[in-house]
Amino acid sequence: MKSIRLATVLMLVAALFAGCTSVSRQLGNLTDNKYAEARSGTVWVVPPPQLEPPAGGDRTVYISYRNISDSDIELLNLLKESAREQGWSVVNDPSTAKYRLRASTRYFGEVEPESGGAIAAGTMGAIAGAATGIGTGVAVAAATDSNLAGAAAGIGVGGLVGAGLTNASRPREWALIIDVVLEEYHSEPVEFTMVTGSASGTRDVAGTHNSRMASGGGTAQGNASGATATRTSNYFPHGIRLSVWANQMNMKEEEALPEIEERTRRVVTQMLPM
Repeated sequence: MKSIRLATVLMLVAALFAGCTSVSRQLGNLTDNKYAEARSGTVWVVPPPQLEPPAGGDRTVYISYRNISDSDIELLNLLKESAREQGWSVVNDPSTAKYRLRASTRYFGEVEPESGGAIAAGTMGAIAGAATGIGTGVAVAAATDSNLAGAAAGIGVGGLVGAGLTNASRPREWALIIDVVLEEYHSEPVEFTMVTGSASGTRDVAGTHNSRMASGGGTAQGNASGATATRTSNYFPHGIRLSVWANQMNMKEEEALPEIEERTRRVVTQMLPM
């Protein structure tokens, strides 16, 4: 009989733990906790260049994509569809495009809450394939912790469930960090110095600063070492680094990814001249 009662209690506790996240989010809505609902946003760690709007016939873009992270994220179709939705003609031959957008997923995973992925992005060094002299603006906010232990302590099986709700109420944030080389066609060849490898352990790239980034936080500048080469081409390569983030109470990876993909779709054409 005792073993049956113990098994029943354990099953009850397991069920309560399984619902801790849902309960915490419901309580968060009642207390106006900003992490109760899923949120997403972007941080332009290296902002898009401010280019002249293209003429109607010049709104042609070649888009390529590779994933060099540990994730299985595939964004090529999303990038192409988003560009088409915004009136761009996506071409298959890169030699016929006015612009060439080459995107690389560098990282997808959990990051510090409220960092927007900028701290992780700041350690990735220069953008391989981009011209040097591109500045970096890093928006960083302090990490926060929403704790509903006091409200939860009297629910269910006492302190045990209270601890579970405390953990479930903690904000978790996920970020997708994408490097983009945006190549712009010029009728005359242009000589430039290009980064051929990425440095690590550095916050940003030396150069001029552009404040086009997410609201909040501040900016930082520093130096990144890396291999370079002098090239001459009709396509000048601008570097862009974007972090797309999502957070919520106890957010799981499978909850974060749809939020991040939808946000990415909305900002694709902000990389292209408007």
